[in-house]
Amino acid sequence: MRVLRPLVIELLWLLGALGLALLVVTYLAGTPGRGELMFLDGDSMIVPLFSRSILEGTASNWAMSAVLFVPEVTAFLVLSLLGWDIHEAQFLSAVANFAGLYLVFRVAAVTVAKGNRAALAATAGFAAVCILASTESAGNGDSPELASLLAVTTYYAATVLGVLLAVGITRRIVASSSPRRILVIALFAIAAVSVVTNPLYLAWATAPLVLIVIIVCAGAGRGRSALWSIVALVGGSALGYLLRIPLAPWIVANPDNYFQPHRSRASFGYYWALLLERLSSPGGVLAVAIVVALTLLGVWLTLRSLRHGAIGSAVVAAYSWFAPVATTVGFILLGTEASRYLQLWAFAPALALVVLIADARRAAPTETPWRRLVAFAAIPALLGGVTFIAVLPAAAQRATEHDTSLDCAVDWVNASGAVGAGQFWSVRAVKTHVDDQAQLIQTDFALRDYAWLVDRSDFDEHEVSFLIVDDQSAPFTLPAAAENLPSTTIDCGRFQIFDYSPASITRP
Repeated sequence: MRVLRPLVIELLWLLGALGLALLVVTYLAGTPGRGELMFLDGDSMIVPLFSRSILEGTASNWAMSAVLFVPEVTAFLVLSLLGWDIHEAQFLSAVANFAGLYLVFRVAAVTVAKGNRAALAATAGFAAVCILASTESAGNGDSPELASLLAVTTYYAATVLGVLLAVGITRRIVASSSPRRILVIALFAIAAVSVVTNPLYLAWATAPLVLIVIIVCAGAGRGRSALWSIVALVGGSALGYLLRIPLAPWIVANPDNYFQPHRSRASFGYYWALLLERLSSPGGVLAVAIVVALTLLGVWLTLRSLRHGAIGSAVVAAYSWFAPVATTVGFILLGTEASRYLQLWAFAPALALVVLIADARRAAPTETPWRRLVAFAAIPALLGGVTFIAVLPAAAQRATEHDTSLDCAVDWVNASGAVGAGQFWSVRAVKTHVDDQAQLIQTDFALRDYAWLVDRSDFDEHEVSFLIVDDQSAPFTLPAAAENLPSTTIDCGRFQIFDYSPASITRP
């Protein structure tokens, strides 16, 4: 029974985090901008589309970006096999991502005090990110609202969690003069899997963590522990990169798009404009103020931890501010223009709160009675339970409600039995939900193949009899033979379907 006591406390705190995770995701799903991003955005369809192709045995020749979404697809497959439909699985994936954020913060929260201190520290960091997410409601995937991207399966959620988990494990390794072998193996495996799925892990975790470990551990008598952590990070990352080689035929992203130093000035202007956009609303001002305060706290905690010889805490505290700053400078020098590359600003600074609370000095060194520990842990569990029950009706609605425009387009395509086409931002949500994905071909405005985040076997079909468009579609330029074909317009709200049947259009 005594062995199970710490587990009981951890489960009570986890219940509290689950309630908060459900609240935040339900809020985001109900907002116009983030709800659109979660359930209808073209980018956000990659995980459901790829998962369906695996379940249906049709995944043969995919054209992927540099990101392969291995953990995201795995989680989505599990939810699908458990019987959840696409929309429900997207909602539950978002809840799981936020719950996972609490768990990785818990790994980073290490304290000599037994009881609730570590879980309280993890909850504080988790709550800080949830507050940031609650200030976000609008914009697309290129907006400066970064914390809410954790609710989307497309924008590197698994990489964010893998990075923060690596920070926590590294903290545990360097804090010990004789680190446990399982921790080194875990760090190695996380690095390998993370780099396989997304090379961005190299910039977010491997490079800054290796540099931090070298600087923090220098002269601290932790040479062996530092070496093991570096070997695990670098070795795992190298293995992950090598494992991407056999998958090269599926990766169509042009490496030159990620390395454009001549555009560094434009990149700085792009990210500066994002900051100004975030500061244009009261919620954005609050979010930026929180991030700045946590960043300054991280700097102070780094110096304090180094002064007190708390090497593990110094690594986490240093990462909380150094990694966001260093990656921002790096991405500007590389000439990138993608707000999602700066996601560390939404998550890393919260690690400062984790360190602050985990390292707080206890007023009384006496052991706290077991019943008092459970009573304290029951408070977040009770709050989480009440929140869960209160939010559940709205959550169930958000998880099961269907967009009427999408339903209209899906029903028409299913009933037609014909093959049609549409552009990336317009056709992918419909393609994800139709009975036969091969009925919809992803093309450009001239009906040419558009091989991006799609199975290229779709392009074997060259005859289409309808087009799907919305406000994001560029005007189609049809082949000369089809320019004067008569068509019927089916109005499905946000979607318009131009039906040319019984005639068809031959794609170039």
